[in-house]
Amino acid sequence: MSRPDRIAVHLASPALFVGASADGTGADTDVVTDDHGLPYLPRHRLSARLRAGAASASAVAPHLFRAADDLLGRDGSHGPDRMLRVGHAVLGVEVRAAVARALAGRAEPVRTTLRRAVTDAFTALESGVEIGSGGAPEPGRLRTHRVLLPGLTLTAALTWAAPPEEEHWRILARACLATTQIGSKGSRGRGRVDVRLVGPGPEDPHATTLRLAAPPARVNTPHPGTVPDPSAPQAPPAPWTRTGSAARGREAR
Repeated sequence: MSRPDRIAVHLASPALFVGASADGTGADTDVVTDDHGLPYLPRHRLSARLRAGAASASAVAPHLFRAADDLLGRDGSHGPDRMLRVGHAVLGVEVRAAVARALAGRAEPVRTTLRRAVTDAFTALESGVEIGSGGAPEPGRLRTHRVLLPGLTLTAALTWAAPPEEEHWRILARACLATTQIGSKGSRGRGRVDVRLVGPGPEDPHATTLRLAAPPARVNTPHPGTVPDPSAPQAPPAPWTRTGSAARGREAR
């Protein structure tokens, strides 16, 4: 069975990936986009959330701590010690190709107008009152935020510096399952996500992730001194043979 080659991030609620857009959208808090105006999740933010998910998963499975360090590096590390490199989480290939064709050869200001239209197609503008240090709304401080629309799925490619072992796949799958929020304003329900591993085959990503996250199969071996279970299936008896004095008497004759 083929191994996953990318991570899928499905947005279950509006997400706020703060950054600079290609042309600016006029919001107080903008969303990060590429040169074509398409929003994406930067790889360092995805890696950081996966690292937090791996730490959470390792808390209940301490034997996976070493695999987590091998996979994503130690806390705060982005150096060469990591086995796994995660790419930017971007929209599908078909969408990116269609936008690139639409923008090809366009001169300004048409190009800028089209880029802003692309960003508007995948985002929405939310407004809210700024909250002060005391937890109360600040009068006259209305702020706007550019958020990604729920229902979008972004995918990030996986690049390995060394062949992963089973424990590396196990902690990566558990890190994906433990990552349920990415982006700003998570306390207000923003950025709820489902993160799953995706392979080149037809297997469902959720099933793939659960399969890789499962512990290894246990082999039941009886403990020395264990009393056999009488209800367990018994081996068939050996074929009957003459033994003892009857057999010896027959040999004498």
